Amino acid sequence: MNNLTVYKKNALIEARYKLPLQAQKLVLACIAKLDSRAESGPIPKEITITAKEYGELMGVENNARRDLYSAADALFKCSVTLKDDEEETELYWVQKKVKKHRGDGAVTLTWSDEVTNYISMIEGNFTQYKLRNIAQLQSTHSIRIYELLSRFAHTGYRVISLEDFKAALGIEDKYPEFKILNRAVIKPAIEELNLKSDFIINYDTVKKGRTVTSLVFEFKRNNQLKMDL
Repeated sequence: MNNLTVYKKNALIEARYKLPLQAQKLVLACIAKLDSRAESGPIPKEITITAKEYGELMGVENNARRDLYSAADALFKCSVTLKDDEEETELYWVQKKVKKHRGDGAVTLTWSDEVTNYISMIEGNFTQYKLRNIAQLQSTHSIRIYELLSRFAHTGYRVISLEDFKAALGIEDKYPEFKILNRAVIKPAIEELNLKSDFIINYDTVKKGRTVTSLVFEFKRNNQLKMDL
């Protein structure tokens, strides 16, 4: 199985966005194909990935070409919002519509200038993880939670406010009741991560009165799964 590594600046890990599953996997597969480290210099603005590569990297055995083209169509209008204490900025993943090479079963992405700042020349304040560890996941929420936790992989512990958690998953306007959020999003995502990723995760809540205000995650590596990979 592939041994490619995803590198992202932490600001992009914590950003607010929601991508369709296949588009999310397309972005991560393309990022993993790059050498994003600072010593390697700027990344190329364009990157091409074939349906065969996409299928092998993401474990898609059937209809890899269909999934790749569907991801390409979805990605064009998808944005990501970064926020700090002073401002909020919305960026687009790609500069123009993704080019499809139908005869070759491939697509070419042109990264937006702004996004390249968060996936190129990376040194300090970044998160890295093996692409294979999210390849089998079938939920966009699972992938985003994996990234949010990977930033704290050195401690195996993370506390995140419910507001920031929902924003990172792009669901800040949904699931006003925690019990519904837990049932529809958190619990199934953690179950999938425990089954298909290299993390074993437990979570709890922090409450103010009866209201859940934060989530507490404790996690460790699934050594048996790492051996299998």
